[in-house]
Parts: sequence; structure tokens; C-alpha cells
Amino acid sequence: MAKKRVESKPKKKIVFVCTGNTCRSPMAEFLFRYILSKKRKLSLYDVSSAGLSADEGSPITENAALALKKLGVSVRKKHFSKQLTEKAAQEADLIVCMTAAHASALRQFGAKVKSVGELTGGPDVPDPYGGDLNVYIKTAEYLMYACEDVFAAAQALSDCE
Repeated sequence: MAKKRVESKPKKKIVFVCTGNTCRSPMAEFLFRYILSKKRKLSLYDVSSAGLSADEGSPITENAALALKKLGVSVRKKHFSKQLTEKAAQEADLIVCMTAAHASALRQFGAKVKSVGELTGGPDVPDPYGGDLNVYIKTAEYLMYACEDVFAAAQALSDCE
């Protein structure tokens, strides 16, 4: 008797977006993966990040990596900045922008574009670039908090099917 193949759902694509893709959006990407792994849901999502004005190939800033480490999040996978492409935006199921201005710049992609502020009811994620480690840690802590609301939005995508 042949075994039945179980159809697996395609992974939901979540893209975090900021300006340069060296601080906020990569921190959000790593934090969201961390949250998903704690919830045992990582296999359901394809998580990435990109910038609206990225200098392709730049590493995550040292303070961003240190802030993540302070929160217990490993940065084992190397991160190199990349520009958000139209194809990546079209293929995404949810685009999470660090600010309302980022979201506004992507309004042509419709309702799947949300700012962190829209999802949390809080403020935009301030850009820590050039700040000291404490500034990065505060940003990472806000992003960690925001990841719960991003997770709820991601779960809602699955519930719609």
C-alpha cells in the first residue's frame, strides 16, 4: 500500500524593511527568527530583511550584533545588506516597515505593507545608526516587543486561507 503524501503549505514570506538594512531590519529579522524558534514555528516562515536605500553587501553594524547578543539572540548566520527588489516585495506575504515613511514608500504593494507602529499601536522604530550600544539595545528591545505583534499578523495570514 502506497503512503499518502502530505501536502505542505508554502512558507509565508515575511520581509522586514528599513533604510540601509544594516541595523533595524536585520535586528528585526534575527529577533523574529528567534521568537519563531521559541514558538516552534520557524519552519512555517521564510524571514528576510532588506533596505530601501541599501548599500549592497554591507554587514550588520557591530552595535546591532552586540545588542542582539545582549538579548540572547545569536547572529550565527552572516548578514549582508540588500536592496528591496520589486520581485521580493511582490512575493512577500507581509512587509514589515520600521517607519510609517518606509510603509508609505511601498504603498503600491497594498495591505500587506505594515509599519511596526501600525502593528503595535506604538511609535516608529527609531534609527540607532551612529548611536552607542545603549541606543541599539533600546531599539532591539522595542523590536523584540514588536515581534509578538508581527507574529500575530503573520498568524492571521495563515488563518485567512
